[in-house]
Amino acid sequence: MLDQVNARGRAGEPRETAEIVAFLAGPASRYINGAILIADGGGISTLPGR
Repeated sequence: MLDQVNARGRAGEPRETAEIVAFLAGPASRYINGAILIADGGGISTLPGR
């Protein structure tokens, strides 16, 4: 069910989250300050109502 509820049509892989963390911990993100980054596959994933 989770694979069908975001814009990518699939659940995220742990590797994808790890890549975001690695970017934020590395020098390429040194100019990012006070931002909220949402990793949700293109849209906030929610399960459909019952």
